[in-house]
Amino acid sequence: MFDWSVISISFLLGFIFPTITDFIRSPGFYYWMLAALLLYTCGAALKHLPLSYRLIHSGKAIRPVPYFLFLGVGHWFIMLFVFILSERPLRSIFRLPRVTEKNDGSWQLIIIAGIVSLFITWLVYRTKSKRKSRNKFSVGYLFRMELLADILLIAGVSILSFVFWEKGVMAMLSRASTKTIGDIWFLFVFLSILFLFFYLPLRYLFFIEDRENGRNRRRLFLIFGFMLLKALFEILNI
Repeated sequence: MFDWSVISISFLLGFIFPTITDFIRSPGFYYWMLAALLLYTCGAALKHLPLSYRLIHSGKAIRPVPYFLFLGVGHWFIMLFVFILSERPLRSIFRLPRVTEKNDGSWQLIIIAGIVSLFITWLVYRTKSKRKSRNKFSVGYLFRMELLADILLIAGVSILSFVFWEKGVMAMLSRASTKTIGDIWFLFVFLSILFLFFYLPLRYLFFIEDRENGRNRRRLFLIFGFMLLKALFEILNI
C-alpha cells in the first residue's frame, strides 16, 4: 500500500506542477518542503509505538537490517537537504531575521540542520523490537495510531518523491546523453544507486517488519522496474 500510494500521489502532483521549475518558482515551494518534513517527522514519531509493540508481541526474531549504516546515512542527508529548503518558512513562522551579508547565519543553519536531521533519523532508526513497555494498549488504539502515522508518512514521502523522482531525476534523465550502450548502462547504474540512496531509507519503517517476506522483495523489484520503465520513456521522450 505504501509504495503504490506514494507513486500515485507523486504522479498526480505532476498535473499541478508540470515541471520542477514551475514548482520551485511557486510561492509555496518552501512551505511544501516544510510540510513534507513535518508530516514525515510526525508520522515517524507516531509509528514507533504500534510498530514496536507488534514486533515485541509477535514472537518473531527480527534480524538486523542489511546496510543499516548506509540507509541511516542516506536518510540523514535527505533530512538535512529538506530542512535547509524549509529554512525560509521557518524563519517566517518564528519571525527570525533573514540571512543577509551583515547577518550571515549560514553556519548556524548548517549546525541546526545537522542536529535536527540527526534527531529525525534517530526517530526512524531507533531500536524497535527491544522496546520495553509496562503499559498495555488496546488493538483499536494501536490501529488508529498506526493508521494516522501511515497517512502522514505517505503524504510526506509522496511530496519528497515528487520533487526528487518525478521532477528531479526524471527531468535530468530526459536531457542525458544516450548515444552509446555505455551511456545507457551508466544511467541504469546511476538510477539504481539513487533508488537505494533515496527510496529505501524513507521506506525503512515499512521495510524492517516484512523485509524477509518474498512478496516484499518482489514488490520492491516491481517498483524499481516501474521506475526504470518510466526513466526509459523519459530518455526516449515517449
